Amino acid sequence: MPGKPVGFAGTRAFLTLALAASVMSFACGRSDLGLPVAMDGAGSVASGATGGLGPSSGGTSSGASTGVGGGSVGGSSVGGAGGAVSQGGSGGSTSGGASGRGPGGSGGSGGSGGSSVAGSGGAGAVSGASGSGGVAPAFQLVGVPLTFAPTVRGFGLNAVLSAGDPHALILYLRIVGETTWRRVTTFPTFPASDTAQWELGGLTAGTRYEYLLSAEDAGNETALYVGSVLTTPPPGTPFTAALLTDTHIQPREVPPGDVSTSGSMENTLAAVAPEITAVKPDFMINLGDVLDFHAFGFNEPPPDSSWARLAFLNYRRLLSTSLGNTSHFGVIGNWDGESGCNTEEEIERTRSQRLIYQPNPGPDTYPEGGSVNQDYYAFTWGDALFVVLNVMTYTPTCHLLGTYPGLPDDWTLGDAQLEWLRKTLENTTSKWRFTFIHHTVGGQAGNDVDSAYGRGGGQAAYVGEQAIIHQMLLDYGVQIFFYAHDHVFTDMTVDGVHYTLPGSAGAPWKFTSEETGYTDYWPDSGFAKLDVSPEAVKVSFVAEGGAVLDEINLP
Repeated sequence: MPGKPVGFAGTRAFLTLALAASVMSFACGRSDLGLPVAMDGAGSVASGATGGLGPSSGGTSSGASTGVGGGSVGGSSVGGAGGAVSQGGSGGSTSGGASGRGPGGSGGSGGSGGSSVAGSGGAGAVSGASGSGGVAPAFQLVGVPLTFAPTVRGFGLNAVLSAGDPHALILYLRIVGETTWRRVTTFPTFPASDTAQWELGGLTAGTRYEYLLSAEDAGNETALYVGSVLTTPPPGTPFTAALLTDTHIQPREVPPGDVSTSGSMENTLAAVAPEITAVKPDFMINLGDVLDFHAFGFNEPPPDSSWARLAFLNYRRLLSTSLGNTSHFGVIGNWDGESGCNTEEEIERTRSQRLIYQPNPGPDTYPEGGSVNQDYYAFTWGDALFVVLNVMTYTPTCHLLGTYPGLPDDWTLGDAQLEWLRKTLENTTSKWRFTFIHHTVGGQAGNDVDSAYGRGGGQAAYVGEQAIIHQMLLDYGVQIFFYAHDHVFTDMTVDGVHYTLPGSAGAPWKFTSEETGYTDYWPDSGFAKLDVSPEAVKVSFVAEGGAVLDEINLP
């Protein structure tokens, strides 16, 4: 990521940052920014509740529904009371009845107290069987912004709109605890027609920044989201990370603002996401099978890139606030459409959308380097080295269970990635060293077919290329080899190295000993909490609902 400093607009005198030795100008003090925004306890922008959907609340606002003609429902909403700045409620969504049309909800009134702004007066945007929708919001985010590739000097932020022009987006920044927002003058790029992306530098290491994303239209500015992100801390800093995997989120067209879920994968991720938020991780890593294209066949790629785009955006929507306050790192899994068994054109259908909607670190982001396609990389955080590997794209043979099973020992990282791994481990000075991959580079499971499919974790330590990697783990002092794929929580130690699987956060298929060969495991959904300090490491297996199933402690 570029090392250029982030710019701030304003009238305060220039201040030189020691870290970047670069100049930034700071905003003078519009604490209200003139924006219609109220922030809820999770740090998101809370508007008045939408009318026409029954009594509900958002922030401190509430909506009241009123039924009108033809069985259709309109509504009105009222802005929240109090707060330094509060937003009126949005217009109600309109559902047409069996016949006739229902009018849209009226705009909410401005909140009392502080600087208030009247709510929007558009009609609802949802059409019923015979009814018609009203006017959609001028600007609507898809889920929340994604922050990625945090460094000691900055981070990336990627925002996607389902309504509105991303060129109208404005970003503000402040250190947590400050009261004054500063407008960022670094220009974003626009990877797609619905996306704006900032890559910021010139910040302070180990510092949590709040960001406010807003949109300007005809001289009026509306806040869309408030979140936070942490820059890379120095050695000696304790931290927490969240590890999730096998979310298996399918492509689905979701109406703007819809927070509903459909099916077990979406339901599970939506339940696990707030539990990730609750542990306040510095960042999260998804160990692969982020997406799911079962609708098109077994491990088949999507028919075109539009399906991959829908899946990535659905995943973002479901993670919600947990994503808005935690940087995201991704691993390539077998269901993510980037298998080396596919043609280059088929791989590109998903890869092109991943680079737009779920960017990872690039080869120049961190000193450790990585792939130009952002599918393997490494970074240092506090006293720990994190190495993310890709076994899927660089294995050219097909492994499709009973159809084209392949062999347990013909998985590979490819020569370039394997040599990069060796150099990365050889050059690190970090006390704690972890690797992350979707599954071992070889298989040894409960039967021959599942072994060829890459199952078995530590049981495969001496199978195929995994034997070479296992020796590297021993030679360079790697303590934990994190992997996924088998949809259960388990841990086994091989020659002092932990092979650790952090469950699944979406997949409904819980594989048993017959498939995996494991004798000790938990089939629960959930995630793992990784706590690292200069003195110790703790991995907690957290089941959906919050129960801690097991803990691994190092040293």
